[in-house]
Amino acid sequence: MLLALCSSLLLALAAHATGAGWQEEIPPKFVFTQLQEDRSVQRFVANQSHSDHFKLLEQDGDFLLVGARNIVYNLSLHNLTEERRLEWPANPKDIHMCQLKGKTEMECQNYIRVLARKSNDTILVCGTNAFKPMCRQYKELANGTYLQTSEKPGEGLCPYDPNHNSTAIFAGPVKDRTAPSFVNSLHHEDYVYFFFRETAVEYINCGKIIYSRVARVCTKDKGGPHKFQNRWTSFLKARLNCSVPGEFPFYFNEIQSTSHIVEGVYNGGQRAQLVYAVFTTPSNSLSGSAVCAFRLEDILKTFDGHFKGQEDINANWLPVPVSKVPEPRPGQCVNDSRTLPEMTVNFIKDHSLMDQAVPAFWGQPVVLHTSFNYRFTYIAVDAEIETTNKNKYDVLFIGTDKGRVLKAFNAGSATASGGVVPVILEEMVVFPQGWAITNLLVHHSHRTARLIVVSHHEVASVPLHACETMAQSCAQCVALQDPYCAWDLKARVCTSSKSRMWQNTNFVQNVEEGWDKRCPGGNPYGTGSPPQRQPHHQIPTRHDGGGRGLGGTQGSGSLSVLDPGHPGAAGALPGTSKEFSHIYTAETLAIGVTTSIVTALVIGFISGYIFSRRCRNDEVDSPYDESHYLEQRGGAGGRLAMEPSLINHTEGFLPSNPTNKPINLVLNVPPKNGNGKNANSSADNKPIQKVKKIYL
Repeated sequence: MLLALCSSLLLALAAHATGAGWQEEIPPKFVFTQLQEDRSVQRFVANQSHSDHFKLLEQDGDFLLVGARNIVYNLSLHNLTEERRLEWPANPKDIHMCQLKGKTEMECQNYIRVLARKSNDTILVCGTNAFKPMCRQYKELANGTYLQTSEKPGEGLCPYDPNHNSTAIFAGPVKDRTAPSFVNSLHHEDYVYFFFRETAVEYINCGKIIYSRVARVCTKDKGGPHKFQNRWTSFLKARLNCSVPGEFPFYFNEIQSTSHIVEGVYNGGQRAQLVYAVFTTPSNSLSGSAVCAFRLEDILKTFDGHFKGQEDINANWLPVPVSKVPEPRPGQCVNDSRTLPEMTVNFIKDHSLMDQAVPAFWGQPVVLHTSFNYRFTYIAVDAEIETTNKNKYDVLFIGTDKGRVLKAFNAGSATASGGVVPVILEEMVVFPQGWAITNLLVHHSHRTARLIVVSHHEVASVPLHACETMAQSCAQCVALQDPYCAWDLKARVCTSSKSRMWQNTNFVQNVEEGWDKRCPGGNPYGTGSPPQRQPHHQIPTRHDGGGRGLGGTQGSGSLSVLDPGHPGAAGALPGTSKEFSHIYTAETLAIGVTTSIVTALVIGFISGYIFSRRCRNDEVDSPYDESHYLEQRGGAGGRLAMEPSLINHTEGFLPSNPTNKPINLVLNVPPKNGNGKNANSSADNKPIQKVKKIYL
């Protein structure tokens, strides 16, 4: 039974490993173990003695507003220097009460978690205030200082603990929505969208599981009539399906972060609005992370579909029949929600969940990572980066819980088939201390393009690309497959997209395949035609020793490889690092796990059999012969023999049988033969022979 169960589970795993859509673990083309601390990399650290719990609150032009311990910092995006600050320490009485409740001095501070701009000169700021959240309204004066105009309790607007996930947005009447499991909120047209994870109520009869959701609220929602005046009337939610497809889909259920709404052209000309999101598996399961994209149109279709509900508390969750949905349809935006019928508001109170899940765009994850090295935590997207062939790609920057940032894109997003061909361009260690990345922000200016990376302890700024220092020839530049980088035929330099000035004929680039016939020696396939998807190990060999660029010379940019044995050096497999020298596919893992379990079962069975043979009584011929046990109970070597009148085996667990006919123990009826008669009856109705003795 156990062997069959294990085999079934492992076959399912193998089906995932070899079945539809499961990506191999794709190593990055470059691994930067350390960043050069020069003018191209800036860092901001406020206090070395404790964690400031930095949180990126808002981008204000060329400045960043960063919430921290008792302070809001205004930082310049140019060099991360502090321009000014807004200080707001916790109330001393609240600190005293917080410590009386057993919290530490570090916890009983005011960590600024929420900042919303209500007008050009008015901001709303909320902080934890020693586990008693408070909010203040400030007016920004002409000299750059802030004047406090009001203060009010912040419960429901701000989390109690700086470690809790929260999101807030100010969009007209919809002022807030925060909870420990909410990860982001987006305002688009008539709606505010919330992304969060929660315990799945529809699965509760089968156990406990976390699902990821997207919720929608109308910006003009003013609450319902009468007793519903403090309740949203348009709140709907639906599951987000980020999974590896197949007969048994493998789900990444726990959302961690989302991008802003990205508008672009995909699948050979299809215009769409996408939201990229990071998902992980539960912390106590197989470690896995994924990036999925969701189309706004699919989200809206889901909210226009069937509602999900149950007849009673013990019933299954099923689609609600259309005939039971009141009019006007719950969840729609109206001019004044306070005039809605109570029946409509009552319905949405118990039926806010939609029946269908929102499918992932492209039908599968864009990027997968299945390893215990790290998990994805955050994502930022630089949308619509145009290449020399006029195709446009979304470049993804993915933060991890170990201080690393991945740079990736989907090389198949511009093709007519719209497939998923993930390319991991870079992996850079931004925080060598291994601090988890909590925020990412892509910033473009007329001078530079940078990525802001935030942890609880430090804020860093790194370039989005370093084309000039990473390639010294045409073949090497094209082999980068970086949408930012192209080879300038006239200047003979690998340059960024900003330097092209729309004269694409002067530049060479091929992000889909990584080679171009105009580059001498740039065809890794000889004279033959390239395959549809270039294998990672066929990228032209890099020649970067420790701290060198592709051409073997010391780079002047901010990114360097400081590992002398980095496999990018001559003779090593390009595009890999020591950390990825042993990459196993899911199929190999499934075979290894299957072999290990079967071997363990066989060894356990043999060991148990030998142990039972040694430990049992020598007189017992079979381990299943119960007569010997009864003989020992009846006396030394004597059999337990009873007359029928002295024993009644049916008493206590079977009903008595006055006709002395045998009983079918499964059906509790006399067994029948093939012609429908009782099996113990005879044609001549002869009496049954009496039994002299019974041996057990």
